[in-house]
Amino acid sequence: MGGAGSGHRRRGGAGSADPSARQQELLRDDPLCQAYRRNLVLSGRSPKTLKAAMDDLALLAALEARLLEGGAGFLWERLDRPRALRFVKRLHDRGYAPSSIARILSSLRGFYGFLKTQGHIAEDPFAGISGPRANRPLPPLLTETEAETLVTAPVRNPVPKGGDEGTSLRDRAILELFYQTGVRLSELCGLLWEDAAPGIVSLRVRGKGGKERRVPVVGEALKALCALREFLLKSGVSPTGPLFADGDGGALSPWQVSRIVKKYAREAGLQKTVSPHALRHSCATHLLDREADLREIQSLLGHASLGSTQRYLHTGLSEIARKLSKIRDETPPATP
Repeated sequence: MGGAGSGHRRRGGAGSADPSARQQELLRDDPLCQAYRRNLVLSGRSPKTLKAAMDDLALLAALEARLLEGGAGFLWERLDRPRALRFVKRLHDRGYAPSSIARILSSLRGFYGFLKTQGHIAEDPFAGISGPRANRPLPPLLTETEAETLVTAPVRNPVPKGGDEGTSLRDRAILELFYQTGVRLSELCGLLWEDAAPGIVSLRVRGKGGKERRVPVVGEALKALCALREFLLKSGVSPTGPLFADGDGGALSPWQVSRIVKKYAREAGLQKTVSPHALRHSCATHLLDREADLREIQSLLGHASLGSTQRYLHTGLSEIARKLSKIRDETPPATP
């Protein structure tokens, strides 16, 4: 596996770990492999997924010879957790890309999870094991002009087709909060009116791992939330429960909020793929460009480590380069 046509991506020239023809034949005859394959077929998985699943099992067999029972068949239950961890290390040592390792692990968890539900093993040796973390590519970065065009789209068209003034005010507040506070999509969907401090000058946000933080609400975001609250009061609706509700009073789902962002991005004529995370990314980057302290940005975004926040640094390199180029120009010549 990992050679030509295997579907596994490697970095550089990793050594071969291809299963032998005998191992491939044993896999085709293995009753548990075939039972799992039938289960995938019944689940509607594609031929490509089926092939990848069998390839991953062949790769496991090639790197963990102890699974072979005297060369006559496989004893999948022989793979314990230490050997599963060693298998992951071997993949890494052979140059498999982090994304490939993550996909292989997901596939093997599926197989061993199936064996566990069928009573063939007591524990899944791959449960909870994650491979080397692959950095997800950052979403497109909006310029400040593009961000302004997006967040003001609802008020340029106050009454959307099939909507009402309240919908426009709600959507404007959603966009402003994303851009001015950098909250995550899940965090925004979980906001309640009771999370707002008096005067709505800050919001209590429930982040990852149940951690809470307060984010300031200022400028246009504050105006947008106050306008939404005033509209609700005039309409006889008490501002309680979800901060951003649907027509039935329930909290908007992440899917609904994502659609709202994409809708106004289209209306604003933006050519980029805009998502809630793109607004979060743009918020952090624009703060960095305006010389905000990195730890202040970390606190605002709710990152557990500074390393997560530092991923945004590369987007400000052009501005940093511009400032660096001026150093010599502004430095007085040395006195002889």
